[in-house]
Amino acid sequence: MHLSTHPTSYPTRYQEIAAKLEQELRQHYRCGDYLPAEQQLAARFEVNRHTLRRAIDQLVEKGWVQRRQGVGVLVLMRPFDYPLNAQARFSQNLLDQGSHPTSEKLLSVLRPASRSRR
Repeated sequence: MHLSTHPTSYPTRYQEIAAKLEQELRQHYRCGDYLPAEQQLAARFEVNRHTLRRAIDQLVEKGWVQRRQGVGVLVLMRPFDYPLNAQARFSQNLLDQGSHPTSEKLLSVLRPASRSRR
């Protein structure tokens, strides 16, 4: 028997759950929060824990959450998409994604130009 690894046109149940959880992470969770226990999430989505774990694995791969053994699943900072091109505006891109970037001057030094730069 040969099992295909090609994606199908229909999402699997764990992919549906991962998409739903990602949507909830965007809207309701903050960095440092923990997801409900696996048993609770599995019961909520009416799946076994193995299926739920595959969904969480996808969120781990995308950088949304981190597993903490014996503690739970920690919500991380939202991953940001940043285009790398000449027209990219770093601060505006972060604002568009719901972040509030700031800047701070760490050091300001006035020096005479070197002879080679005069």
